[in-house]
Amino acid sequence: LPVPLMMAAFILILAPPVSFAQSPSAQAFRNPQPVKIENLPPGAGGTPISTEEPFLSRDGRFLFFNSGKQEGNKDLYYAKRISKRWVYQGPIGPDVNTSKEVEGNPAMDRAYNFYYIDSGTEAMARKARFSPDTGNLSHIVELAGIPKRKARFFKQELYGNIGVEISADGEVLYFSRATWDLNGIFLGSFLDSDILFTVRQGDTFVFDEDKARRIMKRINTPDMEYAACISSDGLELFFTHLSIAAMKKKGKIQSQIMRATRHSVSQPFGKPVEVRAIGHRDFVEGPTLSSDGRELYYHIRKGNKFRIYKVSR
Repeated sequence: LPVPLMMAAFILILAPPVSFAQSPSAQAFRNPQPVKIENLPPGAGGTPISTEEPFLSRDGRFLFFNSGKQEGNKDLYYAKRISKRWVYQGPIGPDVNTSKEVEGNPAMDRAYNFYYIDSGTEAMARKARFSPDTGNLSHIVELAGIPKRKARFFKQELYGNIGVEISADGEVLYFSRATWDLNGIFLGSFLDSDILFTVRQGDTFVFDEDKARRIMKRINTPDMEYAACISSDGLELFFTHLSIAAMKKKGKIQSQIMRATRHSVSQPFGKPVEVRAIGHRDFVEGPTLSSDGRELYYHIRKGNKFRIYKVSR
């Protein structure tokens, strides 16, 4: 090769990969399209079960999700990538799904440590080990290191967790801390939700609320921020934003998938912007990003059920 071309090739080889957080085209998601999961079982109304709160495994082999209220409760299921197709495998088991509690919002790190919401625990979340060979969960325990459910009856409010996300290396656990109003002892509507995180120290997670709120100061607002999704390099954060004012004044759900970035994992996230290709005319929630950062999955309400969609960049 001529010397200039050799030098250019040498520089290209040595140059570190540009992260999507730093790329000017990072916001350019396009082409919303449904994600087909083959062989889904029938649910309410004879149509396939609702597919909500998707999560893409870090190795790209599995797509986790939960069913919805139309099926009577939220339960955990998964699909496997076979010849570039998603093929339904069944419920995650054994004895994980229950008839009375919510099991949903799955997340997993590279080492197959699995996290999910379970309304039957005080932490409202569990940790387990996922077997890629059987689809089973083992070593299931209540998740430690996040604030537990707490009621303040004099304020008629309940605090709890509605979402979990784990970094690819398993070191940082993000969670959505929500507030509901109470009518006596009965659960009412959402008042707000913030995205916070806890950091692994040894065999558990340790929650530093001041640090979490500093890092998330541009993310959280008086509205609802929840269903966090963190990129493999920790520099991009996707989440759902939902307007409390619209629900109270118009009785309408207005939600958006938002994206925020930072230049290092020690910095606060910058001001979030909407992923415009998804839009906000429909009820959208639950983003999850492929490990290469090129596909963003989410769910969207279609009639009485949710279906998984994706956009690409």
